[in-house]
Amino acid sequence: MITPVFNVEQDNDFITIIIHAPFIKAQDVEFFIENNEFKFYLRPYFLRLRFPGNIVEDDRSKASYDIAKGDVIVKLPKETPGEQFPDLDLVTKLMARKGEYTHDRLKSPLIEAVGKNEGFDKMQKENLLEYEEAIHYDWELPQEFPSQPDLILTTSYGFNGQYNGYFTYVQETCNEINDIPDPEISTFESRRQIRLAAENPKFDDEYYMGDFVYDEEVKEIIKHKTVWWKELRQIQNLAKAEYSHKEALRLPDDEEKDSIVTVMKKLEIGDVDGSNLKFTKQEQDIMRNLPNKEYLIDNEKSIYLGLIDLIFAYSYNKRVTEDENTVESVWTIGKLSPTISCLEKFTTLKETIVALYRRALAYPLYRNYALCEKVLQDVYVVFKLGKRALLKCLLEIKDLFDHHDAYYIYSKIWLDDYCVWCMKTSDVIIRSLAHELHHFNLPKSEIGWNLEELEQLATEQKDDS
Repeated sequence: MITPVFNVEQDNDFITIIIHAPFIKAQDVEFFIENNEFKFYLRPYFLRLRFPGNIVEDDRSKASYDIAKGDVIVKLPKETPGEQFPDLDLVTKLMARKGEYTHDRLKSPLIEAVGKNEGFDKMQKENLLEYEEAIHYDWELPQEFPSQPDLILTTSYGFNGQYNGYFTYVQETCNEINDIPDPEISTFESRRQIRLAAENPKFDDEYYMGDFVYDEEVKEIIKHKTVWWKELRQIQNLAKAEYSHKEALRLPDDEEKDSIVTVMKKLEIGDVDGSNLKFTKQEQDIMRNLPNKEYLIDNEKSIYLGLIDLIFAYSYNKRVTEDENTVESVWTIGKLSPTISCLEKFTTLKETIVALYRRALAYPLYRNYALCEKVLQDVYVVFKLGKRALLKCLLEIKDLFDHHDAYYIYSKIWLDDYCVWCMKTSDVIIRSLAHELHHFNLPKSEIGWNLEELEQLATEQKDDS
């Protein structure tokens, strides 16, 4: 069966499903609607969607067929008028099968007290549970992975350590990203040792000193405002305008008062005209082809830290290319990411950032510490914008790797799963990690390459000349 291209919209009272199915006999279409489930069937098309809330089939339901566009348009009432269904643009999440893992499902209590404020109380409980889950993560507390024996028959790597066999013939391919000589007989301890041993000779003192002293190009790169900085500023301006409007309407004796931050959190993506956070048709097509998977995560903290790794490498590429990908973009992202190039996984925020800075100072064209700090701010901005921004970044990375003859395997072992997982992750945890990134400071001495001495020597040599 073929899954048709579709789009879902909503207003206060209705869900509208637009299904692209050209050259059909409209009278043969079959629909099934029950609770939160919607099914569309007409050979060879089949579509099943599960919504966050219930829909009903009654006299208000409508279905029509636009012959010119080839679209079936189905309009269904919400069971609870005024209810807002979240994540309708995350098409892979809508297509999840019954019983599949969702983040909300784990948080639902087995017994709930039902009263007149049931909806409000449920929302408060979910927010509290998400907040408790967020503060449960100590991003600086190291954790130990289970040790692997030195003599192993099989290894594991990739998302949640669930893959092997993808690098059996890596030496016979043109894979210039991979830094592990034989990944199929490696452990995560040996991969880290190999990474550190490769980075130390790769760091070039004179190259670093040159980029420190002659930094005109780097300064221009740092000045560049990426699309995500512009997006955040647009949302902030909208939040300030809405906050000012509410303040003007607020009566003097009103006790309730939203802060600007609270107003920002209440804004929906659709509230911002021309938002870069709306998914394009290409991105929706990529999501539609992603596998529906359940994940029993062994160490979710490590998954979040790996996400920082990927977004840092992505952000470096976006900044130095001024938001225009080049033929070198796949190599740049892959080489700067320890997760991709060395199949790494991390236990603390600090060791993640140290590894990223080391690679950004050893491999790419521009090797400058101030640039690393600016890229880390870019990562913070993306996390601040939430999981939609993160998902758009991951989809862009995936699309780049998918279209490369040698590097497409990294989509299979990392990026496909990260995209699916990101749709179901907690915005509260994402915001808590954004807060940590915003206040993170890494002294140059932590890198291990005497950067301050090299900078002082470079300055003295420039003054002497």
